[in-house]
Amino acid sequence: MPRSAPASLVLAPFVAATALLVWPLYPWLGDSVEPRVLGLPWSLVYVLLVIAGTTATLIVLYTLRIVDAEEHPEDDARG
Repeated sequence: MPRSAPASLVLAPFVAATALLVWPLYPWLGDSVEPRVLGLPWSLVYVLLVIAGTTATLIVLYTLRIVDAEEHPEDDARG
């Protein structure tokens, strides 16, 4: 992904995560107690997976410095 990624591409994973946690996707994918994963109900594991995905996305965006590349152009010159 280029450094000047459009805002829609950067926001897309977060919009998707929000959509996964509200109606109609949450009742279809995550609203059940069974199966249990490591003793936790699936509904909780589902939410934790969405949060982990969002966290991973933030780490990638931070590491690649996609979001703040325009705010601090002098950092790009340094490397």
